[in-house]
Amino acid sequence: MRRAARESGLTLIEILLALGIMGVVMVLITNWQTGTLNLTTRTNATARGLTELNDLTGYLGDRVRAAQRVRVATSGFSVNSGSGNACSALSPCLAVVLPETSPTTGAVTKYVLFVYRMEPRSAVTADKTPDDWAETNVQVLREYRSGDSGTTPVNCVPGAGQTFETATGAGCAAMQGLAGLASVGGFNPYLVADYLTPSDKLPGSAAPFEWSAATRSVTLRVQFRQQAGGRVTTLPPTQAYALNVQARNAPVVP
Repeated sequence: MRRAARESGLTLIEILLALGIMGVVMVLITNWQTGTLNLTTRTNATARGLTELNDLTGYLGDRVRAAQRVRVATSGFSVNSGSGNACSALSPCLAVVLPETSPTTGAVTKYVLFVYRMEPRSAVTADKTPDDWAETNVQVLREYRSGDSGTTPVNCVPGAGQTFETATGAGCAAMQGLAGLASVGGFNPYLVADYLTPSDKLPGSAAPFEWSAATRSVTLRVQFRQQAGGRVTTLPPTQAYALNVQARNAPVVP
C-alpha cells in the first residue's frame, strides 16, 4: 500500500522538470508572438510608406505639370522671415506658380504661389504623430501658399483678357519673375508628408528637387523612413524613389 501511494504521486524532480519544460515552451511562444508582431509592424510600415510615396509624388507631379513658373532653390531664397527659413542644400525648396479656376466657368481667377520645403521634423508643432526617434532622424515636407491678402507677394489676379504673362495685378510681377525672387512672407504652412529621409542622407547623395531648364522638367526624389518593429525601415530600401515631371506650361528658357 505504501509503495502504491508513493508511485501514484509526482516527485519534486518531476515537478521541477515539468515546470522547466513549460518555461521553455512559454519563452518560445513569447518569442514567436514578438517576432510575428514585429513582422506585422514592419509590413504595415511598408504599406504606409508605399501609400505616402504614391500620394506625395502624384500630388507634386500634378503641381509641376500645371505650373506657370518653376524654381528649385538651395540658396538665394527664403520662406517667411526669421532664422532657419532659408532654402539650402539641407532644406531645399520647390516653388511653383499655379492657376486657380472658377468651379462654375473654368476660367482662371488667380495665380497662387506654392513653395515646398524640406524641413526638420522638430520644426513642426502640429499635425504629426508623437515619435521621439523621428524628431532627429527624418524630415517633413511642408507647403507654403500665398494668399489674397497679408502675404508677400499676394495672389496674382489677372484683369479682363489678361493671361499670366500679361497680368498686371498686385503680386503678378513677383510671380512672373519667380527666378529672381529673394523671399516670400506671411505664407501659411501645411504639412504635406512626414517620415522622409533627410535631404543630406538620400542614397547616392541625390537631391530631393532638381530642375532642368533644357527640358523644363523637375526630378523629384524621396525616400520613406520609419523605425518599425525594432529596426529602421526605408522605402525603397537602397535608393530614392525618382519621378521626372515636365512643366508643360513653363516658358522655354534659352
